[in-house]
Amino acid sequence: MTFLGVLGFLVALTIFIIVVSGMITSGEPSDEVVALQNANITERIAPVGQVVTDPSMLKVAAASEEDDRSAEEIVGGLCAGCHTGGVLGAPKSGDKAAWQPRLNERGVDGLIASVVNGRGQMAAKAGDPSLSEDQIAASVKLMLKNAGLGQ
Repeated sequence: MTFLGVLGFLVALTIFIIVVSGMITSGEPSDEVVALQNANITERIAPVGQVVTDPSMLKVAAASEEDDRSAEEIVGGLCAGCHTGGVLGAPKSGDKAAWQPRLNERGVDGLIASVVNGRGQMAAKAGDPSLSEDQIAASVKLMLKNAGLGQ
C-alpha cells in the first residue's frame, strides 16, 4: 500500500466514525439532563461565605462564637507565628532586651492597646477578631513573663 492509500483509508475511517457518532447521539439534551446540569452549576458557584457590611451585625457575628483559648494556646499558636522568628521587626519571644524598651515606653496597658488596635505590621487583635481584650491582656502578660519581665 502506498502512503496515499493509507491516508485515504484513515480519512474514510474518520468520516465513518463521525457519521456513526452523529446517529448515536441526539442533538439536544433532555430536560432532565439540563436540570441536572443547572443544579450542579448552581451548587459549584454558590458562595462559601456571606458578606456582612453592617457594623452591628459584625459585632453579633464575632460575639456569637465562644473562644475559650488560654493565653498559652494563643501565644503558642497565633503569636508564635511572628514573635518566634522576629518577623518584620516583631520582638522575639523570650528576648528581654527587645521587650524591655517597649515596656518602658508604653507600659503593659500600651502594649495591650498595641495588640488590640494593631501596630506596625501587626493587624488589630493580631489578625484574629475573635480574641477578647481579656485574652489579649493575658497573652501580652504571658509574653512579658516569658521574656523575664514578670507581669
